[in-house]
Amino acid sequence: MSDRALVARCLDKAPGAWEEFLAIHRGTLASAAGAALLRAQGSAPRADVDNAVQAALVELLRDGNAALRAWQGRASLAGYLRVIASRVALNQVRGELRKGFLRFRPLDGAPEPAAPEAGDAADVEALRAAMERLPAREKLILSLFHFDGATYAQIARVMGIPAGSVAPTLMRAREKLRGLIGGST
Repeated sequence: MSDRALVARCLDKAPGAWEEFLAIHRGTLASAAGAALLRAQGSAPRADVDNAVQAALVELLRDGNAALRAWQGRASLAGYLRVIASRVALNQVRGELRKGFLRFRPLDGAPEPAAPEAGDAADVEALRAAMERLPAREKLILSLFHFDGATYAQIARVMGIPAGSVAPTLMRAREKLRGLIGGST
């Protein structure tokens, strides 16, 4: 079945059409959302990808399926869905940045503990000590991204580097920090 026919069936609310649509295109939505999250925040936790996919699906169905109706077949359906999923994922990141939720994410992407544990103060002190041993550039990029919630574009402007260099520089800084923390224990 063609994409055009499948979309028409979904819009007509044909039995099984939406399930077929999801079976074919959920992976495309997840892949695009994951890539956008990875670019924007340096990680793509499964829960964040799933949330972005759900939000993209809601976007497709909102206002009487307006976004799904807007696809006119000039571009591939998969490409159109990738754009929607990427935009939704980036909007979620922007919203979290505005609220300040991303500022305090742990560097390794692991969930934060629900309640303070006995070793937390020592861990924080080890992190601070390791950060102080990093070169100024790595310390700056980690601080801008994880503590200030700066976007890649903002970091690029502040550091005077191309926007495409932010992610690899951030990854190398994280690796150095992990090495320093691992080497100090």
